[in-house]
This record gives sequence, C-alpha cells and structure tokens, in this order.
Amino acid sequence: MRWVVSLVGLAVAAAPAAADLVDVRLSEVATASAVGDPAARYVELEATAAACVFPSTRVVSYDAAGAVVGDVAPFASATCVAAGTFLLLATPAARTAFGIAEVDGSLVPPIDLDAGQLCLVSSATRYDCVRWGAIAAPVRDLFGPDDATAAIPPPAGLALARIANTDVIAVDWRVETPSPRRPNDGTPWDPADAGVDAPRPDAGTDAAPPIDAARADAAADAPVADASQAFLDLDPGGGAACGCASGPTPDGAAALLAVAALLARRRRR
Repeated sequence: MRWVVSLVGLAVAAAPAAADLVDVRLSEVATASAVGDPAARYVELEATAAACVFPSTRVVSYDAAGAVVGDVAPFASATCVAAGTFLLLATPAARTAFGIAEVDGSLVPPIDLDAGQLCLVSSATRYDCVRWGAIAAPVRDLFGPDDATAAIPPPAGLALARIANTDVIAVDWRVETPSPRRPNDGTPWDPADAGVDAPRPDAGTDAAPPIDAARADAAADAPVADASQAFLDLDPGGGAACGCASGPTPDGAAALLAVAALLARRRRR
C-alpha cells in the first residue's frame, strides 16, 4: 500500500511541472538570411514565471502553407528556471555571427526569412507560435486559436522580437535590432524608413493654372462692358423706349427730317 501512495504522490508532483511550459514563450527569432549565412539562426525563449522545459519540448518551424520545415528537441533533460530567465538556442554559426558567448542549446530548425511560422510545442500541443510575412495557412497555438495575423518579416541584420503578450501576433511582435539573451530593448525598425519613397502626387493633374492663363480665360469669358449701349446705338427705336440716351444724335435728327419731307410730298400729290 505504501508504494501505491508513493506512486500517486510522484504523479501529483510531476503533473504541475509538465504544465509549466505554459509560462515559457517565444521571445526573439533571428533568421538565417539576416547575416547572409543559412546556418546562422537563433531562437530565444523567455520564462514569464518559474518554469521548466523538458526533452519533450520542441521547436517546430513551418512554411507559409503550414507544412513542417524543421522539428528539433533542443533540451536533453528537464531544466527549470526562474521567472525572467532567457533561454537561447543558437547554432554555432549564429554564435559567431551575433557574438553570442553562451547558449542553452544549439539545435534550431531551418527558418524562412520572407514568410514562415515557428511554434513552441510539447507533445501534441502548440503552446506559442509566431508568424511573419504572407501566410496562406496559419498554424494556431493554444492561447491564440482565433488569431491569424502575422508580423512584418525582418530584413537583413534585424530580428523579430516580442514586445507584448496579447495573443495577437501583429500586436505582440515587431522588428528590431537583435538582443539575444536579454530583454527585447533593441532599436525598433520602421518600414517607413526602409528607403522606399512614398508615391508623390502628380502636380500637373490638380495644380491651378498659371496666373496669366487664368487671366486670359477670364478675359475671354467676360461680358461686353456696355452691351446695352452698343445695342441701342445700332437700333434707334430702342433708344427712345429705354430712355437711356439723353437725346437723338445728329445723324438721327437728319433721318427724321428726311422722313417728314417724304410724307409731305405724298400728301401734296
């Protein structure tokens, strides 16, 4: 009976330790192409509380379509660490390229720079994942099963770093200068400063016409300054009706006398 109790006690004691992986999360990823060497890559993990990793703990990489690219188990034995501890998995090439003196494991799966996915896995459970680039089939994790967002792919020489823990990848991750085995306090990278010029508006499309051209158009469309007077000058009868003129012109008086003389002649006949 004593040995049964002992086995039950061991099982109870081991159960919390196995669940402690929920307090370990992906913290930083540096890809192979970032330094021009396919073998130079590292993955940093952070313990957000006292936690343990085990031989069953794996780091799995996927392509944009969700197919497994690499699957490694970097820990040969159970390792328990205090809250705030960073565990660094780096290849020998990455240690040289990034000047890393100490690592906790050297097994790192291949990582795609332009579009890829990486997950921290134990047994069949994906506890934490990160994605970047154009992802066709998102691989989901335990705490963000509804999240399908992705981070910006890190350009050459930079890393993908966690800055929050909201379980929304596009919010939690950003591109910054590498900071292996220490808090993610690198200089953030702004895509707007990547050297791509923003499109400029076409100045010739909506620009106002030159001042001289505007004046020319205004002069062409302007009405005649004194159209009524010009009309009256051409139509003697209209001037009498309007009353705008002060009196008949000399030419108009002569015309009236000629008409009167013609009428007098007809009456005599």
